[in-house]
Amino acid sequence: MKENRTGLGIILRDSDDFVLCGRAIFIDKAANSEWAKLDALLEGIRLAQSLNLDKVIFEMDYACMVNYLCKYKDGIITFGYHIKEVREMLDSFSKAEAKWVNRG
Repeated sequence: MKENRTGLGIILRDSDDFVLCGRAIFIDKAANSEWAKLDALLEGIRLAQSLNLDKVIFEMDYACMVNYLCKYKDGIITFGYHIKEVREMLDSFSKAEAKWVNRG
């Protein structure tokens, strides 16, 4: 995150950890790390949908985001509304899972 821009990176791998494709983008908005992780997840979902993938696992190094997704409840705050949108997008896959992975 720098000067009202946020950089996002997404990597798609198959079940053998072979890299299928990747995407790096910059969005013209300043975001805190929580919003940046959400934006990256949204881009990953769109990328998986564009490739017509049916069974997906989204791995991220932000445990709070995984908890938001797994323990989703209707919320009235803006972030909660976007989590609801993400959950609905995940429902478009026959199987979708969000997992925390240690990238450290």
